[in-house]
Amino acid sequence: FFFIIFFHFIVPTFVSTLCLTLFLTNCTYSIMAKHDVSEEPAAKICGACVQDFPKDNFSKKQWQQKQQRRCKSCVDSNQKIDVANLNIAAGIAQRAVSIKKCDQTSASSDTKNKKGKKDKPVFAGNQDGIYTPSNAAKLASDNCAWCGRAEENETFMRCGACQNVIYCSRKCQKLAYPEHKLVCEQMKKDRKDSKKSRKAKKEGHFTLSEASGVGSVFLDYHPGPGGISSIIHRGELRGAEEPGQYFATDASREAMKKLFGPQKFHIFCKHMRDACLKDRGTFNRTEMFTDVDELYPIEQFLLSCGPLNDIERAKTTLPYVLHQIGISGLKPDGSIPNIGDITVRGYNLNALEWAARRGNYSIAEWLATDSCTKVMLNHSDSAPVAWACYTNKIELAKMLVKLGADSHATAQKVFDYKPPSHLAAENGQILALRYLIEKCGHDINECDTIGQDIRASLRRNNKVWASVAGCVAVDDYAKSKGVDGEMIRTSKRKTKGTKIKAPQSIDDKLASALKKLEIAGGKEESDDEEESNVNPGEYLNELLAVADARYELGQYVKAAGVYYRAYYAAMHNATHINNPAIYPIAHKLIQAWIKTDDESLLKHAHGMAQQ
Repeated sequence: FFFIIFFHFIVPTFVSTLCLTLFLTNCTYSIMAKHDVSEEPAAKICGACVQDFPKDNFSKKQWQQKQQRRCKSCVDSNQKIDVANLNIAAGIAQRAVSIKKCDQTSASSDTKNKKGKKDKPVFAGNQDGIYTPSNAAKLASDNCAWCGRAEENETFMRCGACQNVIYCSRKCQKLAYPEHKLVCEQMKKDRKDSKKSRKAKKEGHFTLSEASGVGSVFLDYHPGPGGISSIIHRGELRGAEEPGQYFATDASREAMKKLFGPQKFHIFCKHMRDACLKDRGTFNRTEMFTDVDELYPIEQFLLSCGPLNDIERAKTTLPYVLHQIGISGLKPDGSIPNIGDITVRGYNLNALEWAARRGNYSIAEWLATDSCTKVMLNHSDSAPVAWACYTNKIELAKMLVKLGADSHATAQKVFDYKPPSHLAAENGQILALRYLIEKCGHDINECDTIGQDIRASLRRNNKVWASVAGCVAVDDYAKSKGVDGEMIRTSKRKTKGTKIKAPQSIDDKLASALKKLEIAGGKEESDDEEESNVNPGEYLNELLAVADARYELGQYVKAAGVYYRAYYAAMHNATHINNPAIYPIAHKLIQAWIKTDDESLLKHAHGMAQQ
């Protein structure tokens, strides 16, 4: 019975099914070969006759009941559904869809080859280029990083590490990984840095690092609630200061204690003590604060004139700065300090120099014209024009020169008395260099302190000058002016036309002192006898400079007259007669009277000495 059932029913059924399958498979490939993939496959197929029909040719009732769908003619004729043919038709439609998605390039390449054009890959990640975007395709950042398929109506997967590239499938991600892993880590870092910088710029955060010939300053500024800022001074410790990390003021300490809480504040203080041990023996001092208002007025004034560019805060803190100067006493050399002596610790630039270097035009103009601060314009150790040219702030330099600043002025902090033209040249500022040479009368052949001309200085101090367009332009300009680029001191013969700057003569020193006194608004001699005893204001140091020059020239009578005016000016400024600021002026006045050999003046000198 088993053999009868097996051979009469099971085997014939199996053989017929196998033959039908093989036959229909061949038909399927023939249908697929003739199928036009450029057209959308039919979305609705009659389950009985297996034909494509629009939606309105379907039985609405059967459509809503989600039964096997038949067209109206099959329903009317009561034709039954053929499941086998329906599955085959559905498979054909599914294959057609996948053919269109994966082999669309093949169809387009045939058209291009007929026109004589080669099919080029669209994206560098996939050299085979299996996808050609249409005219409505999105940008490359919205396409699969491997095959180039556009992210139009579906959401692609994104690289979990860098979050910078997308893939349409896991297969594309695996194929692209050998190339992407070479740049994934850098993309991740760039993404974080870019996001951090955009957020910092939006909230007003910035970092600053600048250097001079004597030291440097670094500022990490984080305004707003919860922000902790720090300023690092390198190269100088003043008074009883120690290297390491410290709170800027007591107010900063209390603000951070409130911000962190007792436990975290204790840990923070421990880290600061460890940093102090690490920085021991150096000249690095870090000061922490949460708000600029916590700083001392002098620090607020300097930061406002420099990186903060806050003229209102600078004007507000100026009276406190002047008061602090008035009670500070004499400088180590015995002279009277002024606002030009207030400099950034380590960096050693005063407020006007920092404003000029940062390009803060309005603040620099205010400092150069205000009666309380214009002394910085020609301060003995100030070079605002040089710093303005160093950062190519030409309009600011023109304004300073017009107001009376010396464009030739330099100092030790200008990288060891470097000429302003050399300073601009080494930074590749061709426009600033041309302004100094052509408008301010600087000598293109001027040498620095070690005998280098401008071309030799450029090569020595800027190792990458040849790759900087500005430095190359500076070198070509100097060469066109006849500069040979040699070191004069080490050369056996002097280059023709090369000059080494001679020391300033006493007559030139007097002329410069008189010019500075005139710019400050003072006069050497007063016509009114009563005015001679009036406080000359903010040009006391200029008066003393004129008197010193007269004394060196042997003009003792004139020098004594100027010293006498300065003495009474110091008396008016002082709160009592024993103020230390009066002593050096009185000693100079006595010496000038003694040198005159006049009996009446000798009596004055004796009386002054007793006093």
